[in-house]
Amino acid sequence: MTKPIPLIGSGLAAIAALITPSIALAHPHVFAEARLEVETTADGYVSELRHVWRFDEVFSSSVMLDFDMDGNFELDAGELAKISELVTDSLSEFDYYTTLTVNGVDAAFTLPEAIKVAFQDGQLLMFFAEVPSDKLPLKGKIAIGVYDPTMYAALDFMNDADMAVTGSSAATCARAVIRPDPDEIIAQNQDSLTEAFYDTTTSNDLSKLLATRLELTC
Repeated sequence: MTKPIPLIGSGLAAIAALITPSIALAHPHVFAEARLEVETTADGYVSELRHVWRFDEVFSSSVMLDFDMDGNFELDAGELAKISELVTDSLSEFDYYTTLTVNGVDAAFTLPEAIKVAFQDGQLLMFFAEVPSDKLPLKGKIAIGVYDPTMYAALDFMNDADMAVTGSSAATCARAVIRPDPDEIIAQNQDSLTEAFYDTTTSNDLSKLLATRLELTC
């Protein structure tokens, strides 16, 4: 079980900590406003899970300092591509902080392209889409959660509208946004979660229980 010390400091170290398996921290060090769109098709299937993460200005400034190789206070296409390559390769180990279940059973998904990275108004943005590995009909209960099990990053859906269903079949299912109380969840599951806090690479129990999630009842 690997427990490297979390890296805190420069932008490169912060990104390394964001994507490196680490002991769970008492509180997050990176903050991002998140949005999730569940895209649906006219024939009643989920086609994509679309994510946008807008990171806080402190973290974004650190990234700028470390990846702005020519010192012009801008991230050009090549510099952004380096960040994209780094996070795309590494976040796959954490399923891009996403959990997907159908009637309580895990469902697989893939990332068809690289995580895109942009820098706008002093903030770093990451956006990407995941595709269900198998056809995912809008039937039963579908739950999509977003959570960093290492607790290094806090991905915050500011409003319930930031977890949306889009596309031709958006009105097919009843929609609910679930925001678990972390203290209550941990208290109720203390024994089973003890190992999960120290072994985030092999267990997604934390993500399933603590994630802000969108539940669709169809």
